[in-house]
Amino acid sequence: MESRPCAVIASCTSTHPEDIIKSILGVEDLPDYTEVEDGIKAYPWHIDTKYYTADVNLCAVEKKTLGSEDFAVSVEAIVVHFDSNRSDGLSAVEGWLSFLKEFEPEVQILLCDRCEEEPPEGLARVTVQEWCVEQGFELVELNPDLDPEWEAEQDFLETTGVKRVIQALHAHLWPNLHMKGKPQQLSRTVQSMLVGNAPTTPTNGNSDEDADQGSTLDNSSFFAATCTEERIDELLGDSGGVAGFSSLFEQLCTMKERVSKLPSDQRRACAEQVVMAFWKAIGGDDDELSGLGSN
Repeated sequence: MESRPCAVIASCTSTHPEDIIKSILGVEDLPDYTEVEDGIKAYPWHIDTKYYTADVNLCAVEKKTLGSEDFAVSVEAIVVHFDSNRSDGLSAVEGWLSFLKEFEPEVQILLCDRCEEEPPEGLARVTVQEWCVEQGFELVELNPDLDPEWEAEQDFLETTGVKRVIQALHAHLWPNLHMKGKPQQLSRTVQSMLVGNAPTTPTNGNSDEDADQGSTLDNSSFFAATCTEERIDELLGDSGGVAGFSSLFEQLCTMKERVSKLPSDQRRACAEQVVMAFWKAIGGDDDELSGLGSN
C-alpha cells in the first residue's frame, strides 16, 4: 500500500478512537482499514478542500506504542481524548505523552466532551488551558456549554466540536497534498504578506509577464498563505464583526504556532493582522493604525 501521512487518534477514556474517527469522517460505519502496525488500524481519509486534496490515514491507536520508524515518521497530527470530569484526567494524557511526543507532530489536539469553568468535580477549564499552552496542544470540546442568548449577540462565533478538529487538520500542510489548478493570483494584500512588499507590477515596462511572475505563488507558499489568511479572516469575522478580546486571546497560542512555521516576512505581516484584530476588539479604529507598518 502507498505510504500516507497519518493522524493518530488515541483515547484515555471509554470512548474508542474509532468512534472519534467516525465523527471526523462523518459516517456511521467505518470503511475497511489496514493494520499498518500491530494494534494500529489505519482508515483512509480523502481530504478535499477549496485549495487542495490529500489522502491521509486516520490511525486508531489503542496501546502506547511508537510502532516502526517508518510509521513514526509518517505521523503529522495527534488527537487525544481525555476525561475532564476526572481530577486525574490530565495525568492519564501525560502517560501517553512520552510516546506521542516522539512522533513530533505539528498538530496536537486535546479532545474532551466538555470543560467547565467551575466544575463540581474534575478539572477547571483554566487548568486544562494552562496545560495545553505548556504542552503545545489545542483544547477542543465536543459539546461545549454555550449560552444561546449570548451566541445570538455575537458577531463572531468560534468553531467548536468535531468541526474544529476537521478544520485544524485541513489547515495542516500535508506532505502529499495536491493543489487545485495552477498557482493562483492573490490580492495585493496577500502578495505583500508573502513577498515582503515586493513589487507586483512590472518595473521595466517591458511586459505583463513580470507582473505575473511577481503575483503568482508556488504551491507551498500559496497554501501557507491561504490557510493563515483563512484563520485571520476567522479571527476578524467574515461579516466584519470582531471576536471578543478573550476569544482572540485564547486563539493566540494556536496562531503563534501556525505563523511560526512561515518565513519571516510572512510572520511579520500576519502579526500585523493579529494586532489589528486585537486593536479592533478593544474598540480601536482602522485609521488610527494606518501607515504604521509602511516602513
